[in-house]
Amino acid sequence: MQVLDLINKRRRGEKLTTAEITLITKAIVAKEMTTAQIGAFLDTFSYHDMATTAELTDLTMALAYSGGIYDLSDLPGIKVAPLSTDGLGDKTSLVLLPLVASLGVPILQVVTPLAEEMTSPLTRLATVPQLRTKLAADEFVTTLKQVNAVAAAPVAELAPLQQQLAQLELETGTTEVPALLTSRLMSLAIAAGADALVVDIKTGNNCLTLKQAQQVAELAVAVGAEVGRRTLAVISDLNQPVGDAVGASWEIREVIATLKGGGPADLRELALSLGAQLAVLGGYLGTVADAREALSANLANGQALAKLHEWIVAQGGDASIVEQPDLLATAEFTATARAPRSGYIAAWDMAQLKQLRQLLGQTAGVGFVLNKKIGDSVEAGETLATVYSAAADIQPVLKLAQQAATIADKAPEHRLLYDVIDSALEQTD
Repeated sequence: MQVLDLINKRRRGEKLTTAEITLITKAIVAKEMTTAQIGAFLDTFSYHDMATTAELTDLTMALAYSGGIYDLSDLPGIKVAPLSTDGLGDKTSLVLLPLVASLGVPILQVVTPLAEEMTSPLTRLATVPQLRTKLAADEFVTTLKQVNAVAAAPVAELAPLQQQLAQLELETGTTEVPALLTSRLMSLAIAAGADALVVDIKTGNNCLTLKQAQQVAELAVAVGAEVGRRTLAVISDLNQPVGDAVGASWEIREVIATLKGGGPADLRELALSLGAQLAVLGGYLGTVADAREALSANLANGQALAKLHEWIVAQGGDASIVEQPDLLATAEFTATARAPRSGYIAAWDMAQLKQLRQLLGQTAGVGFVLNKKIGDSVEAGETLATVYSAAADIQPVLKLAQQAATIADKAPEHRLLYDVIDSALEQTD
C-alpha cells in the first residue's frame, strides 16, 4: 500500500496497523515523503485521533526507536523523567531535577529544541553562563551517573523522527492534538532511557481544556503501561504563569529562590507534589507523603541547593549564580504596571501575557514578574507586574500587562492541581 493510500485511510477515520505505521514512519525517516505529505498525515489527527491505545503505542514506539537510543543500563536505580506540556513561566522541571536528585533518585530530561520556543527548559538554561545543553550521548550518561541529574537537547541520532515531527507539528498547528501530543512527550524520554515518567499536563486559558488534558493524561498512562514504563499523569493549572517570573534569567532566579526553601508558593507546591511522585516511582522507600516530607527537608537543609550547584558544574556552567543570582542578566529599563481599580485578581489573560513576552524580545534579561496572582487583593494604583525591557519605550508593554489582569469585587476559587491519574500509587490529599 502506498503512503498516500495510508494517509487517505487515516483521513477516513480507519485504524492503521502496526505494519502501516511502521511503513509511514520509515518513509519519513528515509525522506521518501514530502513535507506536504507529512503535514497531511499529521492533519488527519485533527479530525480522527488515534482509534486505539495499540495504534498510539505503535506510533510512540516508532518515534522512540526511529534512530539510536541512550543506553543507561549500567546506571543503578530506576531512572525517572519529568514530562510537561510546558507553558508560560513553567520552570518547574528545573526545580525538580536537583530536588529529586538530592534524594539519590536519577532524573533526566531531554527536550527537543524548537524554533521560536520561549517556554522550553533549554531556553531558560541558556541564561546560565557557560552551561552546556548540547551533550554527546556519552556525556549525557556520564553526567547522570555523576550527579543523578541531567538536562539536555537530544543528539541528532536520538529519536530523529520525533525531533522532525515535533517541529512540523508546531508549523502545522497540530501540537495540541491529544495523540500527537502524547506520543511526542513520551517517545523522546523512552529513547533517552527513562524507566518511569511523570507527565504534567497543563490546562487553562490559551492551552488545553480540562477535557483535553484529561484525555492526554489517560492516553499517557495507558501507553506507559503498554510499553513497560511506569507512568503517572498530573493535570495542573495554567490560568496564570507558574511562579511569578516570566523570562529566562528571571525564571532561573526563581528556581534558585525555590531551592533555597523560598520562592513562590505555587511553584514550590507543584515541585513538591510532582517531586514526591517521581521519587516514589524512582524507588524511594516510603509513601508519597514520606517522599514529600524528605523533599521539603532537603529544601530546608540546603541539600537541594547543593545539588543544583553540583548539576550546573557537571554541565560546565558557572555555579556562582547559585550564591549570587544577581550575576544573571537583567534588562536596562524597568517599569511597573499598576491596578486601575481595587478588588481581587480574578484572572490573567495568558494570550496577552504571551504577547507581552514576545514584544519584549529575546534580549538577555528581559521579562516580567507578576506582583499579584489570582485571588490576591489589590488596591487602585498598586503594582500588578514589574516589566524588564531592553527598550526605553516601555509604555506599550505596560498597557498590555495592565489589560491582561481582570480585577473583580470578590476573590475567585482557584486550584493548582486538578487530578492525578494512576490508581497504583498511594495518593495524598
